[in-house]
Formats: sequence, C-alpha cells, structure tokens
Amino acid sequence: MTDAHKEQLNLHLVVSTPEHEPRESDPHYHLFNQAKARIKKAGLWKCIINDDLCSGGPELHHSHIEFSHVNSMDPTKVERAFGVHFENDEEFQNWIESPGNLEVLCTAHHRTLYGIHSIPAPLWETFRYRKAGTEAAAQHLTNPDK
Repeated sequence: MTDAHKEQLNLHLVVSTPEHEPRESDPHYHLFNQAKARIKKAGLWKCIINDDLCSGGPELHHSHIEFSHVNSMDPTKVERAFGVHFENDEEFQNWIESPGNLEVLCTAHHRTLYGIHSIPAPLWETFRYRKAGTEAAAQHLTNPDK
C-alpha cells in the first residue's frame, strides 16, 4: 500500500497558439451563442462538475478542440476520434461550435484554481468523478514572484 502523499510539481509549458481572429469576428461565433442559448433553455447552464469546489459563474468551454486551434486541426482525425462525419469544412467549423465540442464549466473549473486550462489533463479529469469533500488531485498556484 502506498501512503497518501503530496508532491510539488513545477510545470513550465511553452504554449503554441496559432494566429486567429477575435471571437467576435469569427463567422461561426453566432453558432456558439446559439448553442449557449439552447443549453440555457434546456436548464443545463451550470457547471457539469457541480461539486463543492465550484465557484464563479458558468462559462462555455470548447472541450475537445479549443477555438484558437481549429484551423490547425485535421477534420479526418476528428471524424475518427468522435465518430462524426463532415461533408466539408463548413460542417467541421459548425461542429466546433456545437454541444459536441462544448461543455459548461464554472470559472473555477474552467480557467482558475481548479481550471481545465491550468491543470494537466490526467489530473483535471479526476474532477469529473471526485467525491465531494475529498482533496482535489491538483490545483493551480500562481507564481508568487510575479
């Protein structure tokens, strides 16, 4: 049996974000807003994690392919991974802004302390199944030197 333990991990990443237009000028942005409206109408406008660590308001997260990376993705690989089919690039772009690639997260689980954008995926995925009241697998700490 391995005893419970903590270790400090200093993670330094070089994040490569392709050039992209601001969301507001994206011709598919209206689809994002339509999906958001449908999610709200269905009563699903709350963090899918829905646990004791939730804080802040709901936000819509691109769960599989981040918006800024859409133009550097291979639609054929996406089709194979998710069992979908795109007749053309327009259908692929539409899928990016659909519920198939969107999920609601609170601010904490999206981009702050316990955020999917801050914690490595294998550790973050544990938030989906964590028992309330237990310690989180990881949390993001800001650099105190900055």
